[in-house]
Amino acid sequence: MSRMDHNKARSFFGGRGFYIALVLCLAAIGVAGYFALVQQAKVAEEDKNTPVVRQEPVENIQQPEVKPDPEPVQETLQPEELLPQVCSPLDGTTVTVFSMTELMYDETMADWRTHDGVDIKAEEGDAVKTAADGTVKMVRYDDLMGVTVVIAHADGYETQYSSLQQEPPVEQGKTVKAGDIIGRVGSTAAAEGDVGPHLHFSVSKDGKVVNPSEYVKQ
Repeated sequence: MSRMDHNKARSFFGGRGFYIALVLCLAAIGVAGYFALVQQAKVAEEDKNTPVVRQEPVENIQQPEVKPDPEPVQETLQPEELLPQVCSPLDGTTVTVFSMTELMYDETMADWRTHDGVDIKAEEGDAVKTAADGTVKMVRYDDLMGVTVVIAHADGYETQYSSLQQEPPVEQGKTVKAGDIIGRVGSTAAAEGDVGPHLHFSVSKDGKVVNPSEYVKQ
């Protein structure tokens, strides 16, 4: 550069040229600042319009309460609903009770065993009556329980009358009504000989023995 050109440059930056350059720089800075402010305002407006989703802490979220299913209501059937027109098969004294969960000592057999019915002690020859309407299912002699009559009733019920005298006044297939005489008290049950004259009476439902005292009140 020549000396003249150098002097011209110094004259430009030392005079009005310096101020013009300064104004241009300030203008550029102002324009950049303006656009920056506009961009910030736009971002702020977008943030304002964006819905805020609040995150709950996991431990504070309540789980729906699970309620257990209600237990089914067990209906207790009355004796007359189980065996219509039920009546006691014999007026006497119960000397051996029903026991299928605990063993009982049998004096005759000299051992411990269950007992699937009730033993009703009475006088030899006292009338034994059917407990409910039904049909004579069988008349047989059992080696342990003696002369036995089995009567089938409605809804799968059966009643059994054992330790009767020989030749009961009923036969298989005969229809009987509650209170009809189907035999007489005897001492034919070899397994219960020490009891003396009595009736061994049992009840079953669909082939499963049940407690007679729950259905026939003595």
